[in-house]
Amino acid sequence: MGYSKIIIYGNNLEVYEYEKDIVRLLGRIKRSRKRNPDGESVEVDGENTLSRQEKLGKRQDNARRASLAFRRVVASNLGGSTRPVLLTLTYRDNFTDLKGAYKHFSSFIQSLRYKFKKTFKYVCVPEFQKRGAVHFHALVWGLSKKLVLQERKTRTLAGIWARGFIYLKETDGDEKLSFYLSKYMAKAFVDPRLKNQKCYVASRNVERPEVIVGASPAWPILEDHGIDESSPVVDREYETKWLGKGRYRLFKIPHD
Repeated sequence: MGYSKIIIYGNNLEVYEYEKDIVRLLGRIKRSRKRNPDGESVEVDGENTLSRQEKLGKRQDNARRASLAFRRVVASNLGGSTRPVLLTLTYRDNFTDLKGAYKHFSSFIQSLRYKFKKTFKYVCVPEFQKRGAVHFHALVWGLSKKLVLQERKTRTLAGIWARGFIYLKETDGDEKLSFYLSKYMAKAFVDPRLKNQKCYVASRNVERPEVIVGASPAWPILEDHGIDESSPVVDREYETKWLGKGRYRLFKIPHD
């Protein structure tokens, strides 16, 4: 029996199905590594060439995986009745300390909660400007439309930030926002200045994707969500190194 994984977020349902069972496979890989811990390698100028290539491939693969996982997190919170506001927070000074910048962003959110007596939901991604200064791209749920429309006149949020400039934009809550923000997240993930730092932050009340792992067929879960199994938006097959043939399908969950 093969291996399957279903990921549900927003109005999306993804199905990954593989020919081989990952539980049995992991056992074989562990036994193989014990027998041959070094594996095959080629020495060039005293360095392990295969290891270097593997590390590069692993970094690229990790970046793709992290970007996809992040996009799912953002999409899990889109499409509802409450639409997020897109914020860009910029420093007046050339502030380059990301750890300190995260503390400033946290203080900004705490000040919002204190002033408006409500809980906000947010996802925030850092980026370094050409001058080296940190600035943030964030989606924030809970800001009133009146506040956003009057910001240019009142400068209420800019006053709370108090470290530079704020750009505000109302959004339609469309899923394309997840692609927009994940672009910055992928850039941050590979930036060496973010080493040992978070490449994004999110509030605790942000919804997360639901992941269902097992060897059972996907159709019962598809039926539970009112999905016609014969109508995937994406349907492709591919070969994997360890799990044999793989199949990926993306479905859209119909609105009630």
